[in-house]
Amino acid sequence: MYFYTFFPSFLYNINIYICYHILLGGEYNLEDHIVRKVLVFGISLLFVGVSVVVPNLNGNITRSSSIQTLKVSTESLGEMIAYQNYSHTVFVGVATSQNCPPCHTWNQDIHDAYVSGLYDFEYVEMIEFAHNGSVLNYKAHDWASGYNVNQWPTSIFDRDYERIAGNNTGALPGALDACGNRTVEDIIANMTLLWLGNATIEVNITIQNNEEAQYNGHILAFITEIVSRYDTDGGDPYHFGFLDFAFDKNISIDAGGEYTDSTVWNGNDHGDAHGDNFGDITEGNIQVTMIVFKNDEYLDETVSARMAANNPPYVPGEPFPPNGATDVDLGIDLSWIGGDPDGDPVTYDVYFNSSSPPSQVAWNKTGAMYDPGILDYETTYYWRIVAWDDFGASTGGATWSFTTTNHTELKVSIIKPMNKSFYLRNIRLFPLPRNIIVYGPIDITVNTTSSIGIESVDLYINEKLVETFTEESFSYRWAPILCSRYTIRVIAFDENGGQAEDQIIVFKWRVHPLLILAGSLILLKFRPRILRHLL
Repeated sequence: MYFYTFFPSFLYNINIYICYHILLGGEYNLEDHIVRKVLVFGISLLFVGVSVVVPNLNGNITRSSSIQTLKVSTESLGEMIAYQNYSHTVFVGVATSQNCPPCHTWNQDIHDAYVSGLYDFEYVEMIEFAHNGSVLNYKAHDWASGYNVNQWPTSIFDRDYERIAGNNTGALPGALDACGNRTVEDIIANMTLLWLGNATIEVNITIQNNEEAQYNGHILAFITEIVSRYDTDGGDPYHFGFLDFAFDKNISIDAGGEYTDSTVWNGNDHGDAHGDNFGDITEGNIQVTMIVFKNDEYLDETVSARMAANNPPYVPGEPFPPNGATDVDLGIDLSWIGGDPDGDPVTYDVYFNSSSPPSQVAWNKTGAMYDPGILDYETTYYWRIVAWDDFGASTGGATWSFTTTNHTELKVSIIKPMNKSFYLRNIRLFPLPRNIIVYGPIDITVNTTSSIGIESVDLYINEKLVETFTEESFSYRWAPILCSRYTIRVIAFDENGGQAEDQIIVFKWRVHPLLILAGSLILLKFRPRILRHLL
C-alpha cells in the first residue's frame, strides 16, 4: 500500500525523504519498489501522528480523522494489509498515450499497486495515441471518448464511479476503496481461455444472476497483453495494454438464471490503427478482463483470466501385442493406451513396418487401435504411436516389436464318428474292419487347426449345407430317419481366405438293438475272416 494513503501530504514528503535518505542511502524516487515504502512507513509511524485505517462494523474500509501516536508492529501492519473485504473486484480503465510523460509514471505506479496484492482490482491500459500523436487504437479511442476524457492519463474506476485525472498517485487508494465498498448486484462471472494456436484464443464465459429480478446489462471483455507491445513515453512497456474486445454485447439473464457464451478470437484478423495485426501474440502473454454492468450504470462484476497451460498427451503405452511378443497371429489388431491429462481430444499417428524405424501408415486416428491387415509368417514387425491433442501438442511413444507365428497349414478333420467303427446311440461299441455304421443319433464332431484363425466351417450332409460354425472345434447332433448311405463333408476357411476339407461315408442302420447285440456277440465269437465275409 502506498504510504501517502496514511499521511497528510506535507508530513508524507518530509518523512519519506528523510527516512529514505538516512536508512537506505539515496534520493527519494516514487518509482522505488513497494517493499521499501513499507519499511519507511513502519519507521515513520514511530515519529509522527497519522490518520490510520480502521475497520467499521459493516466490514468496509474507513479512515479515522483523529491524530494519535501509533506504534506499528509487523503483525499489526499485516492485519491492516490483509483487512480488505471489497464487494467486488474493482475495474480501472486507463486512457493513456505513448507521447504523454505523466502516463509513463502512472503506468509504473498503478502496476506497483496491482502486483502488491493489497487491493482487489484489475486494470487495462487503453492506449489511444501513438508517439507521433496519431490514433493508435480506434476502439480504445472510442472508449475514452465515451467518458469525455480530455487529459492523459485519466483513470476511470468502475465505469466512472471514481475518476483520477493525471498521475495523482495519492488518490489511488481512496478511489479503489470507495469503489470496492459500493453495493453491487449479486452477479458472479467466470471465464476460461483456451489457446488454439496461430494467435487464436477461445473465450468461454458463464454469468450467474443471483438476484430475484431479471438482469439486463452489457459485457465488455478486454483482450490485453500482460507486457504490451507498446511502450510509454519513458520507453518502458505498458502493462495490460489493450488490443481488442472479445465481447461487446448486451445480455439478459433471468432471475436465478445463468448466461453462457463463447467466442473465438484470431489475432491475425485484428490490428491497430496503423495496420499492424496481432498475429504475433503469444500464449503466455494474454489476459482477458471482463466487466458486467447495467447500461448507464456502474459495473457489478469484474473477472479476468489468463491462458491455462496446455499439457501434452500421455505417452502411449501398454501395447498389444506386448513388446517383444512371439508366435503372434497373422490377423492381429494393434492396440495401446493413450489419453490426455487435460481431458483434451487425442488423435494418433501410427508407424508400422517390418524394418526399424517404422514408417507412418495412419494419420489422425481417433481410436487407440489399428488393423495392419494379414501379416506374413515368421516376420518381426516394428511399430510406434505418436499422440496429438487439439492444441497441436504431441507425445511420441517408444518403438515396439513383435514376431508372427510359424507357418502351420490349415487342417480340418471329422473326429467323430471315427472311421471303421460301430456306434450305438452316440457310443462307439467296437471297431469294424471297414466303413462306419451308426444306430440312433450321433454328435458329429469336427476339429480344425490354423495359425491365423478360423473364419468359418461349413458342414454338408449329402451335399446339403446343414450348418455353418465359426469355432475351431464344434459338435452337431445328427439324427437321420432313413436308413441309407450318407456323405458327411466339412470345409474350413481361415482368415486369409485359405480352405481345407474332410469327408467320411456313414451307413445309417435302423435294426432293433437286441438284434445288433446278438450280431455283436456272433461277430466277437467268429474269426475276423468270417466277419469280413459278412460285411
